[in-house]
Amino acid sequence: MRTFRNIPIRQKLVIIIMATTTAALLLAGSGIVLTDTLLFRGYLQRDLSALARIIADNSTAALAFNDPKTAAETLGALRARPHVVGACIYRLDGTILARYSRQGASGCPAADGRVEIRFTSQGVIVAQPILLSSRRIGTLMLLYDLGEITERITLYGSTVFAVLLASSLLAFLLSSKLRAVIATPISQLVRATTSVSETGDYSTRAEKLSGDELGVLVDRFNEMLAGIQSRDEDLKRERERFRFMAESMPQKIFTAAPRGDTDYFNRQWLEYTGLSFEQIKDWGWTQFVHPDDLDENVRTWQQSIDSGEPFSFEHRFRRADGKYRWHLSRAHAMRDVNGDISMWIGSSTDIHEQKEKEEALRRANDDLQQFAYSASHDLQEPIRNVAVYSELVAQRYHSVLDADGQLFLGFLKEGGRRLATLVNDLLAYTRAGMAEINETAVDSSAVLMYSLSSLAESIRESNAKVTYDALPEVYMGEAHLQQVLQNLISNALKYRDQDPPQIHISAVTHGAVWRFSVQDNGIGIDPKYKEIIFGVFKRLHHDRTYGGTGIGLAICQRVVERYGGRIWVESEPGKGATFFFTVPRRAQSVRIATLDSSSGRRQPSGRSHGARGDPNGKPSPGCPRCAGRPTGDRVYRQSRERSGRSLPALPAARFESSQSGWIRGPPAASRQREMQGGSRGHCQFFGFARRSKPGSRI
Repeated sequence: MRTFRNIPIRQKLVIIIMATTTAALLLAGSGIVLTDTLLFRGYLQRDLSALARIIADNSTAALAFNDPKTAAETLGALRARPHVVGACIYRLDGTILARYSRQGASGCPAADGRVEIRFTSQGVIVAQPILLSSRRIGTLMLLYDLGEITERITLYGSTVFAVLLASSLLAFLLSSKLRAVIATPISQLVRATTSVSETGDYSTRAEKLSGDELGVLVDRFNEMLAGIQSRDEDLKRERERFRFMAESMPQKIFTAAPRGDTDYFNRQWLEYTGLSFEQIKDWGWTQFVHPDDLDENVRTWQQSIDSGEPFSFEHRFRRADGKYRWHLSRAHAMRDVNGDISMWIGSSTDIHEQKEKEEALRRANDDLQQFAYSASHDLQEPIRNVAVYSELVAQRYHSVLDADGQLFLGFLKEGGRRLATLVNDLLAYTRAGMAEINETAVDSSAVLMYSLSSLAESIRESNAKVTYDALPEVYMGEAHLQQVLQNLISNALKYRDQDPPQIHISAVTHGAVWRFSVQDNGIGIDPKYKEIIFGVFKRLHHDRTYGGTGIGLAICQRVVERYGGRIWVESEPGKGATFFFTVPRRAQSVRIATLDSSSGRRQPSGRSHGARGDPNGKPSPGCPRCAGRPTGDRVYRQSRERSGRSLPALPAARFESSQSGWIRGPPAASRQREMQGGSRGHCQFFGFARRSKPGSRI
């Protein structure tokens, strides 16, 4: 059974009108009846009191002369009042002189001496004294029933009920006609909203039937529909435009609900997979993802759904012919005005050819790296011969050479040193991309101390002041970190201004990385060169004022990028420079392969075969390239043996390689030198060294 709240408004209006009318009439009729009853009771009291006085006055003589007959005749006049039940005249002693009883009634109310009119359950009792010369000689007792009051209430109640029925009927008829004034406009609105809801046609309009509040409501409703219609048309145009663009693009486009259920794939998807939309909608797309990529793909996609972060993933999709091709998929969340995700829009781009080219390029780079490594290693032999024999010529024939000969010999020796430096820096650059990445924490303060110790002579010569803050432990190879710090500090020492260098090293936490900085007060760098300076063999200064090969910063960049960091510079000419580089705060599980110099193939990382060459010029154990080859001392000894001549012995000295040149030093410095560049040279071969400041800005 429908409740009043759910019944139609037409019936509701009728019920409300009828209930209101009935209640009003019923209340009014009840008030009339109740008022008349109260008024009639008062009137009845006055009427019976007057009647009792008249009977009592007319009975005075009969009572005084004790004449029952006359008294009875007087009481007989009460027959004219049918509601008088009975009356009695009492003497003072309480005996009855005369009585009157209505037919079928019996008894008289007893006289109790009180003078009053009172209502009882039997009726109205009137006690009226009979006086003679103001002296009471008896009492008249009168009993009047309540039938007259009941008849009056019945009459008035029937009248009110009749009026109520007639009024209700009239109200029903009027409400049935007049309810349309309110119900019809509302029904029009209901029909319009129902039509819009069922058909989605926002061109529907409700008819305005009045100028009252309902008319205003209809106007506002129609205006709202017009606004919605306009926005719906705009949305349809944009949707059609999006669909046209999506179907026309070579990429595979998809959209998804906020919880990741895919609800649209463009035509390229269906053509590529050979499946229908019904087969791949929602999460059905997982069937054409390569099994090896599926778990990680779903996990990454779910993470983006939960966090709202953009989705990006490379995976393989099965083509209709069963072959898998690499794709790069991206998706971004579209949000509403409240910031809640309303949908995901994404694309998948075929990158299979790019992947193949990247692999081919990687192999080519490996081959090129192997070639550079092998070439620079093989170049050491002729450079060694040039250095050895130029030193022999300088020692033996110094006195017989004229000025031009000594000048030419100096050029030869200088060229040999520069070529050796260049080859050694090229080897250091190559090894920077092949060394093993350390996954244990390294105290960067201790590494800085080693670096400053290695640069102590340069710091003393330039009268530099080096300061540093407390440095953290980082997950970076000890040799790599020293390589970067030493190159940057040596750059600051080299590219100084007139004033003594002031260098400050610090490190601060910046999100998930440590950000190191090396700040100086040198000549500075023009901002337009801030990217170029990290290139290989790129130099800004080509005169002899600032030496170097232009590889130092390239080595720094290569090492830092191997650890997932980056390096950059902020500077202005004449205002010094600050080099920044970042190192991840957590260890990264990355191992870089090294090159097997004997086979040309990549092998698991570790120290390269010639990482610990013999200081006396002997070939490194396990160095297949050096095995059987004459080192500096052996070349010289073989030459002495072949010539049969007595040649002076080479000076006994220890030479170790740094990342930017050859530095002569005593055996006691071997531990510090060993850390420069990550390892010492593959072959310590010649007895010449130039004192240089490691590293160079281009």
